[in-house]
Amino acid sequence: MPRNFLLLALAGLLVVLGCNGADGDSMSEIPLDAERDLPAVVEGGNLFAVDLYRKLGEGEGNLFFSPLSLSTALAMTSAGAAGETKEEMAEVLHFPVDVESVHPSLAALAESLAKGSSLGDYRLDIANRLWGQPDFEFEQDFLAVCREHHGAGFETLDFAKAPEKARVTINRWVEQQTEKRIQDLLPPGSIEALTRLVLTNAVYFKGDWQDQFDRQSTERAPFFAEGVREVEASLMMRKGDYRYVRFPGFQLLELPYIGDNLSMIVVLPAARAGLAAIEAQLSHEKLTGWIGALAEKEVTVYLPRFEMKTGLSMSDTLSEMGMPSAFTPPQEGDPDSADFSRMTGARDLFIDGVFHKAFVMVNEEGTEAAAATGVTMSLTSMPAEPEIFRADHPFLFLVRDRVTGSILFMGRLVDPGDEG
Repeated sequence: MPRNFLLLALAGLLVVLGCNGADGDSMSEIPLDAERDLPAVVEGGNLFAVDLYRKLGEGEGNLFFSPLSLSTALAMTSAGAAGETKEEMAEVLHFPVDVESVHPSLAALAESLAKGSSLGDYRLDIANRLWGQPDFEFEQDFLAVCREHHGAGFETLDFAKAPEKARVTINRWVEQQTEKRIQDLLPPGSIEALTRLVLTNAVYFKGDWQDQFDRQSTERAPFFAEGVREVEASLMMRKGDYRYVRFPGFQLLELPYIGDNLSMIVVLPAARAGLAAIEAQLSHEKLTGWIGALAEKEVTVYLPRFEMKTGLSMSDTLSEMGMPSAFTPPQEGDPDSADFSRMTGARDLFIDGVFHKAFVMVNEEGTEAAAATGVTMSLTSMPAEPEIFRADHPFLFLVRDRVTGSILFMGRLVDPGDEG
């Protein structure tokens, strides 16, 4: 039997530009037990986010990705997995013991995120779609899970006869869902005549700061790229009341977005070359504790204006994190090879590629990050000197939903480039 390919394509991004509505495949009503299980699924997603950051962070330079996008697409894929393949995926993604509960719970998370978006506080569109070979049979239960819990419609493309045309069609859909911020998600050669299924996820976000920076206060100033190399950057400046905490060796700052739901968390080392030390001790437990210690204080904030694009091929990374069987071509009698029999009724598919692209822009108006509360208070006594949060050297940042605690985006800025 020929080795048929399963391909995952993910576009996770944040954008500070307006957009039209996303693809409109509807999801089913969210049952009460899905909301009950949501905290465990959110915690699992955040554990995966930190694990993935630590793995990807072994490289150099800027980094940005969407754990929400990756978790969603891989969850859809896991709906078709069985045996050891399913167990490995569940462990890497930190799914709850009841693996099947992840699908309605992710739907509950998407619905929660959509509520803030529907109020106009921010824009967050999540779109999923499956693309399958027209003469290839897929299990109806698998398609139903993807459709009912992830809003993923199914469309046929003839990979066997026209793989390049199929690639262009899928890339065009991704561009449409992301206001053209993500282009050429699937690189040339990623779709082959043996490809039988492509799962796509796209996330588009726009959020404005609760308290915007004044462009007239932005100045060109040194930024110490990699902690040592001096480059010129546009440093925005604003003094105000923010949730903030200082620990030995680093500071945390929460920058809220309109709507009291989403915020950006910035972790700034005290030393210019101190990011590696922060990353070395980073864990889900510590990050949760750091965020829990935030308290309102007057802070003078200096933050670089920057724009970042990243492209990642994730197959090796995910395999090394503990799910190698999903990427191993099926072999009869080999339990360590891919088992996606719940997808097709036979062990004839394996993951041939996982591609992820992300875009982020931070400026005076907002950032492709989240919206959270920002409170300005009048003091009845003379204030103490404000804390200084000067992000003129590499830092870690993430966009977080304050309602559920879910990490939507995560990355680090090592070099802002020339954003003059």
